[in-house]
Amino acid sequence: MQTNQEQFNSEDDIYSTQAEYYMRECFELAKKSLGRTSPNPIVGAIVLDKNGLPAGKGYHKAAGTEHAEVIAIREAGEKAKNGTLIVSLEPCCHQGITPPCTDLIIQSKIREVIFSCHDANSLVNKKGEEILLKHGIKVFSGVLKSEGIELNKFFFKWIKSKLPWITLKQAQTLDGKIALSNKQSKWITGELARKEVHGLRNAYDAILVGSNTVEVDNPELTVRGIDNSRNPAKVIIDLNLITKPDSKVYKNNSVVYLVTKVEHSKDKLNNYLKLNSELQFIQLKEITKDRINLKELFEELGKRNILSVLVEAGSSLAGELILSGLVDEYILFIAPKVFGDSSAFSSLQIKTLQDIENSYEFRILDYKLIGNDLMISLRPKC
Repeated sequence: MQTNQEQFNSEDDIYSTQAEYYMRECFELAKKSLGRTSPNPIVGAIVLDKNGLPAGKGYHKAAGTEHAEVIAIREAGEKAKNGTLIVSLEPCCHQGITPPCTDLIIQSKIREVIFSCHDANSLVNKKGEEILLKHGIKVFSGVLKSEGIELNKFFFKWIKSKLPWITLKQAQTLDGKIALSNKQSKWITGELARKEVHGLRNAYDAILVGSNTVEVDNPELTVRGIDNSRNPAKVIIDLNLITKPDSKVYKNNSVVYLVTKVEHSKDKLNNYLKLNSELQFIQLKEITKDRINLKELFEELGKRNILSVLVEAGSSLAGELILSGLVDEYILFIAPKVFGDSSAFSSLQIKTLQDIENSYEFRILDYKLIGNDLMISLRPKC
């Protein structure tokens, strides 16, 4: 493989630019199925004919359905012969619900395969590449590799740790307030920023909130105003079952996981099942009064093939997540407003200079203006 990689890097600029151009198109194809393929990765593929012209395109739409390579090769038909397959992830080589993609690639007589990064799944990792090379197919990897890994960050984390990717999302004012003193927090940001949040929900497997958010805001936690959207699963942490069974989050428009203590009676739990037959209970033991082991919760969600969780938390839950070191990404919307009351993080207390030195530090990954609001994406600083 080292030889092929060197050949790719030594090709003229036109060839290299073409590979990167179509790889970026593969990324965009793959993004169409964000939040829909778990526990599989998202993948996009393009077949170029022997003259280097696009002949077929495809993306993996849902777990159990045809893979991106299969769709692209079928669309290309006879034009796939002596052509090039460009794909955002190493082609699979094992029998799952669907057959190995390597078999079809070999049968179609494709001349070369270009992919971005190796599959993290041990059943595939470098094995798909080896099979293709043994059958005389040129293989080039590492094209826009870092972008390819970022594209499947949810899948890569889950396949290695069985934990979902945790993104904490909050909106705050210039003076760091996420709610008024009466705990109401609706419409801190503008309409365009709120639409951006619906786009985020559309890309994640699940949304997680605490019982206080349900009680104060009575949110639907659905996706609205986004074309071809679907509603992610909802995860509600309500240890004492203070939320009302007829709250909007429990309506039967998506799967709901109600996280609570093991002590509750069946009769009390059944009150929630009356309005949502898809509701499932995750009952955990408390580690301290009214607190659970959040990592244990995420392990349970990972077992249910949830690869990504968007946490729309209030101050207490947000603080717990940060203190526990469980946040993979922090998306913060800052509105140009000043409230002048309330606290942003009740669980994080900075009182001394030593606290500042030991504070939880993030690095800025990206930022952009959305209407009159600022959106900042951050990752924990290693």
